Parts: sequence; structure tokens; C-alpha cells
Amino acid sequence: MNTMPSQPHALAVGDSVCLRFPVEADRDAYIALRRDGREHLERWEPIPPPGFDPFGPDAFDREIACHQLDEQERWLIVRRDDGAIVGRLAITAIERGPFLNGRFGYWIGDGFTGRGYMTEAIRLGVRRAFTKMGLHRIEANIQPHNAASRRAVAKAGFRLVGYSPNYLQIRGRWVDHEHWAITKEMWEALPAPR
Repeated sequence: MNTMPSQPHALAVGDSVCLRFPVEADRDAYIALRRDGREHLERWEPIPPPGFDPFGPDAFDREIACHQLDEQERWLIVRRDDGAIVGRLAITAIERGPFLNGRFGYWIGDGFTGRGYMTEAIRLGVRRAFTKMGLHRIEANIQPHNAASRRAVAKAGFRLVGYSPNYLQIRGRWVDHEHWAITKEMWEALPAPR
């Protein structure tokens, strides 16, 4: 393991990034990252409800309010060497009981793509979900033309398990999505790093 400094309050630590809950001191950096990457991000995101600014304070307020609930956790992806916030990974729609399932949603800031940060963050999130949160299955729903996202989950051990036409409304039109998933058994069978 790399000897780069870690970040305080890290929930999961990798070689390049760590996951941690957002704190109020992250507000300005988070909003700046979202605003600076607006053109990069909004083509993948649903249109927000009226009055909600997904690139301003509203987005950060949601991260703080929802960062650790029974049905979801939201983690900042933080670069270990300098503490820069590079993106966000969330596990939402958590179902307990016989399903023990959650759904990943994530984004990486413009300028931080192509460096392996998201793949490492997804691996860290999977490990946390299976070892700390007691889940059995995680899914991610991805637009078929989002090659970078498809690569990131595939490298983290997810498998393509289905396809849904007109699954989610993105920028005002219904868009097809692929369903990718990983179970705890699949994860345990992966070679390191997991």
C-alpha cells in the first residue's frame, strides 16, 4: 500500500483516493467542482425538480442531509495526496431483509477523468457495502453510450445483467440503461485489489 497521507475521517482508503462523508467545510470546494464541471456532468443527470440547483448550494445541502441514512450513504471521493474532492459516490435505494441490495450513483469532476479515480472509488465503495454495511448485492444503471462508466464498473467486478429501454428521464427524454451488478460472492472471488 502506498505511503501517501490519508484524509481525516476516511471510511475507505485506496492508493490514490479515499471515501469519506461530506462535512460543512467541503461546501465551497464541492460547489466549485460541480459548477466548473457543469457541461461535463449535466448530460448524464436527470433534470432536477423545479427550484433545485444541482450545481449550487442545494446540491451540497442534499449531500449533507442524506450522507448517512438507513436507505443511503453519500461519500466524497477525495484524492489522498492533496485532499482535493474529485467526485462523489453514493449508494442509494438500500433495501434490507432478504434482498440486501443498494444502487450506486456516481460522478467524477471534469479534469479528473481517465485517471482511475472512479474505478478505485467504486472498488472502495463495494468493499464498504459488503464488509461494513452488510449488503449482498450492488447495482449500477448506466447509459449504454457511457463507455467510461461501463469500464469503471467492469474493472470493479460488476457484470452486465440486463437492459431497460426508456429507463430514466435524462435532460427531458427517456433514455435506455444497462443494469450492472455485483454480489458479495462475485466480489469475494475477485483477485486483489478488491
